[in-house]
Amino acid sequence: MPHTDDTFPEGSSCCPIDIVSSNKVILRGYASKANKDVEAVEELEEIQEMNDELRDLFINTTAINCSSLSELKIQTDAFNTLKERTLFSLGYSTAGLLKKSKISKVLKGKVNLYQQIVSLVKQRTKTNSEITIGKTSHPVHLMVLQSFSRMFRDMGNDLSVALPEKMITPRSFGLIYEWMIEDTPVLPRLGLLEVFHAAKFMEIPQLVRQCKYCLDHGFTEDSAAMLYFEAKILKLEVIHLQYLERVSKFFLTLVASKEFLRLPLKSMLLLIQSDLIGVNTELEVFMAAARWLSHHWPQREENVTDVVSSIRFGLIPPWLLIRLQKPDVTSVGVGRIVAQPIVRQAIHEGIAYTTTRMFYGKDREAFKHYLHKACVKPPVQRTWIYDRKCPYHHRMQCRNTVDLTYDAFLEYLNYTQRQHRDYWKSLEPVDASNVCFSCQAKKSDLTKPNS
Repeated sequence: MPHTDDTFPEGSSCCPIDIVSSNKVILRGYASKANKDVEAVEELEEIQEMNDELRDLFINTTAINCSSLSELKIQTDAFNTLKERTLFSLGYSTAGLLKKSKISKVLKGKVNLYQQIVSLVKQRTKTNSEITIGKTSHPVHLMVLQSFSRMFRDMGNDLSVALPEKMITPRSFGLIYEWMIEDTPVLPRLGLLEVFHAAKFMEIPQLVRQCKYCLDHGFTEDSAAMLYFEAKILKLEVIHLQYLERVSKFFLTLVASKEFLRLPLKSMLLLIQSDLIGVNTELEVFMAAARWLSHHWPQREENVTDVVSSIRFGLIPPWLLIRLQKPDVTSVGVGRIVAQPIVRQAIHEGIAYTTTRMFYGKDREAFKHYLHKACVKPPVQRTWIYDRKCPYHHRMQCRNTVDLTYDAFLEYLNYTQRQHRDYWKSLEPVDASNVCFSCQAKKSDLTKPNS
């Protein structure tokens, strides 16, 4: 059967040609060679693509804004002569790839480092140190203590520290640590002296100043008395005595308490020597001293000289001093004190002073001249107060006086014990008014008709 020119009989040895391009000629074999021919074609195509990519790459030799479009002729041995360069040397870099505006939007959600640290500290999480006081342990962040305490800064980074309980109590340490982590810390009344004592031990200047301010300005007379006893328990010798001097109008309420009877001699003397104690007459100071001496008599008999020397007998009218020495109007407790020679001598000196003052009357200059010549110092006035409910209290200008007996004094102390805790605040300065209620009551009794 005849065949056309583009067909070949089976088994023919001839090999037709296929023109792929002007530059490539591919021989097509028979069916047995078809696979090899296809692979050869694909290999040639890959080589051509690689040559094209290399040509595009080397159009710009610096890879940075090159305006020249000259093409490179790639030779067979081009890879053997290529100068090796890094992408950075070719001008590529990660700098400037991120826009600041986009970054700022992302950073808005970032947690503030300071706030995160404060949160950890206030929540007491992830603590890295332990403070032991006695049998109590306190997990803390060491950096908090180091931020305020010079003592802890000097210690270094010890993760376990034992503190002496005599210098700092567990309660005071807890209050101090709370003060450190709070933004606007408020010191509580309870434990304030403990905090003050511990703050000085831990060397926290700012807290010491705050404690001092609170102690100097934040307490009234009754609180000052309670601070004294608290400081005494803490053995703060330098601190506690100064609070005893500030009891002022609370003095008589304090005298009515058991704590007054337990005062040591040093504190007792400091109290009755103070110009600030509030009394209506100096006899009340003498009666208070007699109450203290009688509590542990005769053990306290040896303290009579020191105690009596603190009484300002020159402020007591002479007729009251005279009656004070009469056994028929004096209780047993006062009588044995007055019987002491040193007490009688002090009373006589008081009578001499008051009678001399009465002799000179209103001539104060002449009286001052006499005192200077006799080398006598006038007694300093007390803080004179007036209780409208006290039967023996009188105003400054009142000429009436009442014999103050020890029994009458104790009766008034019993009365103050039965009143509300702020009764002492009702006491007023003796010169606040000229109206003497005790004198008015007596006049009223005298004008009542006999039944």
